[in-house]
Amino acid sequence: MTKGTHLLRSALLALLALAVISGGSFAAGDLFDDDYKDCPTKTRLRDGQISDLTVARDSDEEDEVNVSWVVTDPASWGLGANAYSTSLVAILDDGELHTKTLSLGTSKATFDGVTTGTEVTVQLAIVVDTADGDYLISDILEASVNQSLTAPAFMATSWMKVTTLDNPDTDADESVVEALDGGALYYVGYNENFGNYKADGLTTRPSTSRLRIGLAHSATEDGDARDDVDFDAYIVRITDEGGDVVPEGDDVATVASAYGDKKLVAGNAKDAIVGSQLINVRINDGGDIQVAMQDNADTSTFRATIDPDDQGLSVIRAVALSAANDIYAEPPDEHRDFPIDVLASDETYTFEAWAVNDDGEVISPVASLTVRPIDEANATTTSITDYLDTSSNLENLYVTEFTVLK
Repeated sequence: MTKGTHLLRSALLALLALAVISGGSFAAGDLFDDDYKDCPTKTRLRDGQISDLTVARDSDEEDEVNVSWVVTDPASWGLGANAYSTSLVAILDDGELHTKTLSLGTSKATFDGVTTGTEVTVQLAIVVDTADGDYLISDILEASVNQSLTAPAFMATSWMKVTTLDNPDTDADESVVEALDGGALYYVGYNENFGNYKADGLTTRPSTSRLRIGLAHSATEDGDARDDVDFDAYIVRITDEGGDVVPEGDDVATVASAYGDKKLVAGNAKDAIVGSQLINVRINDGGDIQVAMQDNADTSTFRATIDPDDQGLSVIRAVALSAANDIYAEPPDEHRDFPIDVLASDETYTFEAWAVNDDGEVISPVASLTVRPIDEANATTTSITDYLDTSSNLENLYVTEFTVLK
């Protein structure tokens, strides 16, 4: 090793202890293998000529990662003759190495086909090509993002039913909770209880009627996993059938839902119930349309909750295991409220959502739900009985048929 090379190596090691403000720090070059040699003399870059490396998951394409950085004018770098054989090299590690060779002055790059649900590390450096191999001529910047959360859900796991069973061992009744096959609750509807009705004079929570879209944490995650990646919120985007983002749904953040120990109770059923009747929205699965519970007029098996019969959810309250035959769903973990009229009738909308951390970095794959609401005026009903109202004096009542398109 020549004296000049030794001095350069010592200088590099000293600089590796420094940090770059606003993302990215000097790294030891773990991703830059032996193909990248020590820099030749008099070609090292000054600190700050590339800086602020940022790595973020793409919210539109979940297997894409966007990398950006701040770069000064390459003409000021003093590369001399090496400028004609020098390039930026970015290396991404998702368990495998992905490499991009970029022209000087480039300030961003996109990697596609990146493994989801994993930590991604990116290193960036400036490299000069020589006859005997690649030479690293800058300090190495490094940044990472951890996408360890799975996609959020627009629906509860299932409807649950409290059932009283005889326990032969104790000769006493015992209450248990069972999931109803085929039943589902989508967190799409009006106000706190995700009802499908809206009217003037209706008592609601929040006090001003809203469209509410909720999201549940993945059932495969625990709270610690979310805390480990600094989960902050879900971002919700609403696009119309032309692919345009609606103004109210332009990448807005959710807030934590404060339901406490309360559940979304659909009613009380003493007899066997077909699971498809316990969906709070219609599901159109390639032409196979499942009937929503509000269309179930058979009140012998499902208790009417408002007038007209069987429209929307009935109550939000704590469910005791002694409340045999109660049917309920867990409320969402996060939600976002929108103006009551943000969705036009008989139009198709796509909801998308993904998790972000405090820095706004995407830390989960993107979840998607396609919905078509159709509003139907009901001029004959002037009162509703639900969890907040009894015989209200209503005007302009509309019942919305929410259909999830699969």
